Amino acid sequence: MNRRRMLTSLCFLALGIGSLALARQSQSVQQSSAQPRPGGVPDYVAYKHLFHHVAAFKKKAEETERDGKDGAPFRTFFKRKAQLSDEQARLLDQIASDFDQEVKLQDARAKVLIDAYRAQYPDGKVPHGETPKPPPAELKVMTQERNAIILRARDRLRAAFGDDEFRRFDDFVKRNVAPNVNQPPTGQSPPAP
Repeated sequence: MNRRRMLTSLCFLALGIGSLALARQSQSVQQSSAQPRPGGVPDYVAYKHLFHHVAAFKKKAEETERDGKDGAPFRTFFKRKAQLSDEQARLLDQIASDFDQEVKLQDARAKVLIDAYRAQYPDGKVPHGETPKPPPAELKVMTQERNAIILRARDRLRAAFGDDEFRRFDDFVKRNVAPNVNQPPTGQSPPAP
C-alpha cells in the first residue's frame, strides 16, 4: 500500500511539474510576441527613425537644390531603396512631414516641463546632500503620447499602402532601418527631446 501511495504521489508531482513547465512556456511565448525579439527594436523606435530620416533627406534635397545642384538622389532615396511607387513615395513623404510637425509640437510642450525641472538645479548640479526630485509624471505620459503619434503615422502608412504592400515595406524597415538604431542600455532612459 505504501508503494502505491508513493507511486501515486510521484505521478501527481510529475504532472504538477509538467503543468508548471507548460504554463511558463506559454507565458514566455505570449511575452515574446508582445515585445521585440532580442536585438530588435520596438516599432515606435524604428518608425521614429524612419520618419526623421525621410524628413532629413527632404531637407537635404531642398538645400542641395538651393545650391543649384541635383537633389533627386536625396529626394528619391527611400523610393529607390524600398522600391516604392511614385504614389507610395509621395504618401511616405506626406505622412513623415505631418509626423514631424506633430512631434515638434509635442516636444515643445515637453521642453517646457523639462526646462522647469532643470531650473531647479542650476548648472545641472544637485545641492550636496540632496536627492534630485523625480521628473514630472506628465513627462512619462507625454512620452507615451509621443510613441502613440509615431504608431498612428505608421498605421496611416499601412492604411495608405494596403496590407500586402505595407507588409513588404515594414520588412524593409525592419531589415534596413531598425538594425541601425542605437538604443540606450536596458534600464536607461533615452535623452530628453
